[in-house]
Amino acid sequence: MIGTPFSTMATEFRGQIIKTWLLQLSGTATEKSKILCQTAIELGLTERSKSIPGSALIQWTKTTPTNTPLWAAQSALLLLFANEWKPSTHVEWCGMASLLQRLYKKNSIAEMLSYLPKHINKDIAAGWITAAIEEDANFRRHKKRK
Repeated sequence: MIGTPFSTMATEFRGQIIKTWLLQLSGTATEKSKILCQTAIELGLTERSKSIPGSALIQWTKTTPTNTPLWAAQSALLLLFANEWKPSTHVEWCGMASLLQRLYKKNSIAEMLSYLPKHINKDIAAGWITAAIEEDANFRRHKKRK
């Protein structure tokens, strides 16, 4: 299946969210890696027993964003939410919605919106999350046909 504009933006965001998180935090790449991995473990996003090399974080921001693991992008997003980060571009809204949809895919839109911090505009988020849900459903339909 050819990537849609939505999937292209969502994929681009994976590397971008890591970079945004890295720039907001002081410390070495190794220290940041430990924080990201520990957060992912605590949230049940990964079962890694040890941190990734700090150089991997840097690499994810420079290479093809598809190399950025989903758990890492989701962890970075949730850590940024705690620092009152909010999306401001279409790529950021799209990427945020895609990560949230994958994180909470068994939940309703209303439940997904309830997980958002207060500083995120729920009306705008609802539109993007709906698009993420539709994109995922479309992907699954095409995947079943093959």
